Parts: sequence; C-alpha cells; structure tokens
Amino acid sequence: MVISHEREATTRLFSAVRFFIDHLEVKPQISIDSKSEIRFPKAGSFYWIGTAGQKAFGRGDTIGRAHLSEAAFYENLERILAGISEAAEYGTIDIETTANGRGEFYEIWQKAKKGTSSFTPIFIPWFIDDEYSVERMNEEEKRGLSASTQEMFAMPDDEFIASFTAEEKFLVTRVAREWKIILTAGQLKWRRYKIWDKGALFWQEYPEDDVSCFLQTGRSVFGKITTRKEMRIPLDNIQAWQRTDKEKEILKKKLMYAGLDGAEGTPTGDAHNFSVIDLDAETQKAAVVFEITSNEPYEIFDQKVAFVCKAFNIFLGVEKNGVGLAHVQKLKQLGVRMITWDTTAAVRPMMIAELEEAYRKEELIETYLEGEDEARDMVYTDNNRPEARKGRHDDRIFGRAIAWQMRKKPRAGITIV
Repeated sequence: MVISHEREATTRLFSAVRFFIDHLEVKPQISIDSKSEIRFPKAGSFYWIGTAGQKAFGRGDTIGRAHLSEAAFYENLERILAGISEAAEYGTIDIETTANGRGEFYEIWQKAKKGTSSFTPIFIPWFIDDEYSVERMNEEEKRGLSASTQEMFAMPDDEFIASFTAEEKFLVTRVAREWKIILTAGQLKWRRYKIWDKGALFWQEYPEDDVSCFLQTGRSVFGKITTRKEMRIPLDNIQAWQRTDKEKEILKKKLMYAGLDGAEGTPTGDAHNFSVIDLDAETQKAAVVFEITSNEPYEIFDQKVAFVCKAFNIFLGVEKNGVGLAHVQKLKQLGVRMITWDTTAAVRPMMIAELEEAYRKEELIETYLEGEDEARDMVYTDNNRPEARKGRHDDRIFGRAIAWQMRKKPRAGITIV
C-alpha cells in the first residue's frame, strides 16, 4: 500500500507503477486493474494506492508493506498512521517525507531519534546526491536564470572558493567531518543559487541537518542560530579533551559562566539543565561548551554540577524559583560558590531577548543540536510572551539565558549566597 499527500501526486505515482509493469519483459498476470488497485492472483498479492485523508485508510486490511509518501503534509497523520499500524501489524511501514514545520511528523521524528518508538530514523541530506551541482545543469537550464546567478556560475572555481562566507566554510568543514564528503565548488554554487531562490525554505526543501529543516511555524522567538558541535569541552572528563596539558591547565583557571535551571527530577516532567559558556575576553564572543541535562533526582544532578564547578573557575547562577530552592540548598551543602537568580515576569522577557540577540549576532555559538532544537520550539504567544511550543521544553534555553546573564556583574534581582 502506498499513500500520497495529494490526489495529483497519487496519480503520478500510480502512473509510474503502470509504466514499470508495461515495460517488464515477463509481464505478471493481473486480475484487477483499477484507478487505485492492481491485483496479482498468482502471487496472491496486491498493490494499492490512495490519497491521505480517505476515511479509515487501511483498516480491515492485512498489509505486508506500507509506504507513506510526503507524510508531513497529511492533514491528520496520527489518525492515518493508527489505521495503517493495525493493518500492517506484522508488516513494514516506511514513512518518507520532506520536513514541514513542527507538526505531527516532527513529533514522530523526535520519538524515533530518542528511541521511544518502533521507527528507525534515517536522515538524508541534499549533498549525498551529486545531482545537486552546477555541473549537472544543462545550458538551457542556466540560461533561464538571472544575470547575477549566471555570473556567479561562471566564476572560476578558485575565485568562487575564495569568496566563501564563514557559514559556507563551516558547512564544508562539517560535511567533511561528519559525512566524509568533500563538497565541490559546483555544489556550493548550486547551493548559493538555491538559497537566493528559496530563502529560508531552502533548509526545508534541501535539508542539511535534522534541526534546521523543521522550520518553525508561527512567530518564532529565535531566528538565526549557529551550532558547532566541535566547540564542546568535556568538563566532566577533561582528560578526554584533545588538547595539551598546558591548555587544560589554562582552561581550569579561566573564568567561565554557567546557569542552572532546576526541575522536580521526574521522568515525565521538565529536565534540569546546567549550561556553561566560555567567553573570549578579547572578542567578547562565547560558546556553550558544556551542559548537563537530566530528569534524575535533583541531589544526584547537583552532585554532577558540583564536581564540574569545583574543578573549574565557574561563575554559577542558580534559578531560585520554586524547586530551585532545593537546588540552592543542596549546592550550598556541597560547597559550591554561586549566586541565585530570580526569573520574574519582568526579567524573563529581557533574558530571552538578550539570548536571542546573542545567537543572532553570533556572540554566542550553540554546540548542542538539542539546544538549537529547543530554541526553535520557542514562539511568541498572542500576548507577545515567549513560550515553548505546546508539548516541548525550554530547560536548555533558560540554562543558557542565566549563564549569559552571569557574564554581567551582579545587579538587582540577584542575591549573593
């Protein structure tokens, strides 16, 4: 069974199947050949295709293999999937799609990534297919483009490479490191042209990672976020950091800033977050170099935080609202030097606004895709209040926001402990 997202796409897919059958050297016996079904009596099997939105799709059938095409564009993916799952209980279900905002498919993808569903996540970026390159475009296709695009395409490769932006240089480095693929000048020319053409939609239609491809719908709080995983530092196991002993000793003495956003420590609730940022004194540029995030009991979490804080010169701010007081008391018992931070209704918007500015201006570099993911899930409500999207969390956001505030001197709203 194949399900498509719209009637026209369903027709095209079924036409492709008929083409394959018509051009087989040995043609199968067919007993039914309708607009949506082909039956093969000798094999005892059938091929069935339909459009998402049909009622009770799949119910009452026994399906060996189901393919859901462009599932993120279904109006009611969960309902359709429920019916298919019953029919294909002993079969296989494949969901293939372009990302489409942060709706039902996004939730399915997140569960698959966390290992809390029966699906296996497979992410496919645009650059694994060399079709997406200027070299694969014919002259007729190029002539139909703007003069500036044609001029860019005609640039000698060495001249074009010299014009790489910082973002393009980082992409080339990341793809080589994570995918073992060396991007060509032709691929980067094609990419630059597509970004000119599609704008922000480029990262949805031609994904490069499984965070930025899920464009936020609604009034997103955080627009631009640069994430570089290689800038992390394993503060809980500094010996694993690929640096010299001298560099490690310098880091231990260097002032870093941290924020702790506490939670109840229950499996289904919000998570604790401890975020550490390293600020360059000369450039005033910073990066989130380390975090601890967990749902474990607060005293166990605080012991891990204390271990890091005592090993390094960290200026820590601890959220004291609600359950935060328990964290404050425990960290005091563990001998951690800190100040408390009160996230009031008046202070909260300022914290988020300053964090957004830091990300946007690349004054703060994110290093965890999970951190970027939470940021992109924060939207403005109808009353202009920044909130995590329903069902999502903001623990990392407030851990980072408190850490970012700690780089300032203590002021109103902060009490020395």
